[in-house]
Amino acid sequence: MLSVPLSSVKEGRYMGTAPLGYVNKISEDKKIFIAINESEALLLKWAFEQIVANNFNTEQIWKKAREKANGKNRFSKSDIWVALRNPLYCGKIFIPPYKDEQGYFVIGQHEPLISEKMFADLQDVLDVRKNVIKPKIVVMENLSRRRFLKCPNCNKMLTGNASKSHMGTYYYYYHCSSPCKTRFRAEIVNEAFVRQLKYLSPKAGMLAAFVKAFINSFNNTTKTQNKERVTIINEIDQLNKRYHNPLLKNADDEMDYEDCQEIKKLTRGSIEKLEGKLNALASVGTEIKDLIATNLKKVANSDKCFKNGDNEEKRAIISSMFPEFLLFDGIRHRTSKTNSATTLMYQNASKL
Repeated sequence: MLSVPLSSVKEGRYMGTAPLGYVNKISEDKKIFIAINESEALLLKWAFEQIVANNFNTEQIWKKAREKANGKNRFSKSDIWVALRNPLYCGKIFIPPYKDEQGYFVIGQHEPLISEKMFADLQDVLDVRKNVIKPKIVVMENLSRRRFLKCPNCNKMLTGNASKSHMGTYYYYYHCSSPCKTRFRAEIVNEAFVRQLKYLSPKAGMLAAFVKAFINSFNNTTKTQNKERVTIINEIDQLNKRYHNPLLKNADDEMDYEDCQEIKKLTRGSIEKLEGKLNALASVGTEIKDLIATNLKKVANSDKCFKNGDNEEKRAIISSMFPEFLLFDGIRHRTSKTNSATTLMYQNASKL
């Protein structure tokens, strides 16, 4: 720990070696402070979010974070464990007890990485996880459908494991629990799912039609916004006229120069505020359209995304497209419900 006055810490400045996600810096007036290290902070925030969402246990999250960090030393297991309990990440610094003073927290001058609510939620998960919450299990690459598949015979969830042959080769299976004997080769199940995704892929022109329909619907639901735009444009026109009137009056000696400049200043300020509102309203529609276009490209190639994605991506595709469990009958997957947007985009053109 750097030797610094306690008053500096009480001011909310972190004075030690920057923790994971931050970097030490010195201001122009020679004061020490910490700033966010973007690459580390993004990964650490991801780890926090995964624990709060209860997606994986802490050990698994550390391994994934370590992998994403390409083995950087600062993402050691101890670094992660310390970070999970450190209130510094939600903007607080602890002042330890000193003489007759009790310990207390102060608001840090550094930029917090997460909100106080997320930090509180994180502590709740860590405190009760062992007794109440059962974190989801990271499945093997070959068993990405595990916890999504139900047995077609007894309707129980299928589990999965690997079996090693006498030649040392591993074979993967989805299977039901005893006494049900349902068992499928994982390779067959996985390939069947990719084939079905390919078959479901939107036909030519369907994405363009869906985007057009979505934009039309979006425009209909934003009529109020469009009316507001018209109102703002009219107000700007009126203010522009008001802006030029003092100039004419000043030129005709009907208004003092100072009064003319004051009216111009006030009017220009009002115009700039309205122009800001107008730009904000216009950008919303543009952002929505760009967002739809970008993400629908992924939807159009869901089979390729699934085949080439990691376990997290594969499971995200399954859960977003099929909100209920899948049943594999030995040939194909069945489900009682498909995401409604997926159904619209993926159906044949003749059905539209």
